[in-house]
Amino acid sequence: MQLQQLFNKDITRPINGVVKADQVENDTVFIELDEYVITAELKGHIEQFFKYYMPSVDDPKKASMTGKSGIWVSGFFGSGKSHFIKIMSYLLKNVETTHEGVNKRAIDFFEQKLEEDQMLLGDMRRAIQKENNVILFNIDSRADTDDKEDAILKVFLKVFNEKNGLLGRSRSYCRFRTRPRCSWQTARIPSCI
Repeated sequence: MQLQQLFNKDITRPINGVVKADQVENDTVFIELDEYVITAELKGHIEQFFKYYMPSVDDPKKASMTGKSGIWVSGFFGSGKSHFIKIMSYLLKNVETTHEGVNKRAIDFFEQKLEEDQMLLGDMRRAIQKENNVILFNIDSRADTDDKEDAILKVFLKVFNEKNGLLGRSRSYCRFRTRPRCSWQTARIPSCI
């Protein structure tokens, strides 16, 4: 018996060693979800994530009164923060992905990995029933290196504006649709926005 025969998966398969927010090709998404290993420590972080996220699912009116929900993930360089956030974004959007003829949604991967924790899976199932808006990006690739004052805030604002139809570089122009199914138009908007 050879060593490689002890493993369920081919040990010579390519594995991306660095996870990047902008790598969202179908095969990449499938492999990232499939290869994601949930250790006991990581399971604790996922539980903590949903502990803070679920109040906005269970009682949206209460969440809107308290200023919505936001989650800050911190850790040392190389500790898996980006990977964790990207996997959570796939789950919240419940992305559908196909690889080698196998079609799965993000929740399907977690159903297999967490089958012994039905409470956590229940939270996940409830969370994906609502519309979740996820904005995922690499902050360093979106930052303007010349901007020193409030750089992180400005990057968040720029990406948020782009997600909502505003042009990222300038707050004074807005892309909008005049009617559903019409082409995008550009117009000047007040600078107070």
